[in-house]
Amino acid sequence: MGTFDAFVAKRYLRAQRKGAFVRVMVRFATGGIALGVFAMVVTMALMNGFREEIQKNLFSATAHFTVAHLAGDIPDTDATLKAIRATPGVVAASPIRIDKGLLRSATSGAPPEPVLIKAVDPASAHSTSSIFDSATSPVERLQEGQILIGKELADKLDIHPGDTITVAYLRLDLGLGGAQPKLAAYKVAGFFQSHISDFDRGWAFIHLKDAERLARTDQAGMIEVRTTGLDAIGPAKQAVLARLGPAFVATDLRETNKPLFAALTVEKWIFTAILALIVLVAAFNIVASLVLLVTEKRRDLGVMLAFGATPDQVSRIFVRQGLWIGAVGTAIGLAASVPLCLLADHFKWIHLPAAVYDFITYVPFRLRWTDLLLAAAFPLLVAWASARRPARRAANLDPVDALRSE
Repeated sequence: MGTFDAFVAKRYLRAQRKGAFVRVMVRFATGGIALGVFAMVVTMALMNGFREEIQKNLFSATAHFTVAHLAGDIPDTDATLKAIRATPGVVAASPIRIDKGLLRSATSGAPPEPVLIKAVDPASAHSTSSIFDSATSPVERLQEGQILIGKELADKLDIHPGDTITVAYLRLDLGLGGAQPKLAAYKVAGFFQSHISDFDRGWAFIHLKDAERLARTDQAGMIEVRTTGLDAIGPAKQAVLARLGPAFVATDLRETNKPLFAALTVEKWIFTAILALIVLVAAFNIVASLVLLVTEKRRDLGVMLAFGATPDQVSRIFVRQGLWIGAVGTAIGLAASVPLCLLADHFKWIHLPAAVYDFITYVPFRLRWTDLLLAAAFPLLVAWASARRPARRAANLDPVDALRSE
């Protein structure tokens, strides 16, 4: 059986014969809370989705983290690879070397394009990066003297499979004419298309032996590592470094792209805070509706106080009304926003133009229980705070004055 204050609060909110204006105010307050909760949930899900999709696409095209030696090249590549692959949480590891240069087509008159030349081991490169899934020629067949380039770069320079291209490395070579960039010619083995423009127009892959010969070494410059999942990157990285010793360092894209992910987080909370103002605006409707209700029920409150109702009981009547308005509005907002986010993400309802987001094809919505908890708790807190002043005003009524005013 409900308490006295709960019974009265429910009767006042459900009264139909009079107080039409108050009922309209209550509906506006409830609708404002619902709209605010809906906007908060959708915004947080949207920002979570963009963050997760960007991170997912970046890590699918590259390894989860890269291991390097503080002194430069890996001292003993084979032994280091063996130690890394034996570390719990590591799925695959592959040696690489990275250089920068200018790529120019021998048949096209187009100016040279800056590229990042990544030398890979064809036998293990595919195990650490899914960028080779789209390669027109399998990376496992990549031979010395061959190169894989991005489809976007190939289209720009009008390059076709079998063409010969020249790469001028930014690594200088001392000759009779002084310091000159090292030049190398490669045969185009095929193309890849990651749908990330930075990769498709600025990356190229060659055989690891070609890069070692260019650097006059037989060791890799770095080792790429793939773990069991994104959540395992941190523990696996720490385990690898503990096994290899203090002379090694490890970095991942979350660190190199830290400003990007930090900006997405800041944008999420800024947008959420701005849209939370809708809830605060609805709080004014709660205050107004309860103040009007106190005024309308002044005689009833005087009778209740005269017959023994305590000021605390009267105060709780209006606090409960404020909480009920907030709870109903929150429930409506969650009931509308959560299914919408789940369905829009599952069926990919909102598509994005490729010219704007080349590696995210649709608007993703990812819900987190912590965000839902925040979206539910904030309106209830606002509703409770909004109801405090009208409730205190009702509790302070003098029953004699209330009855005499009638």
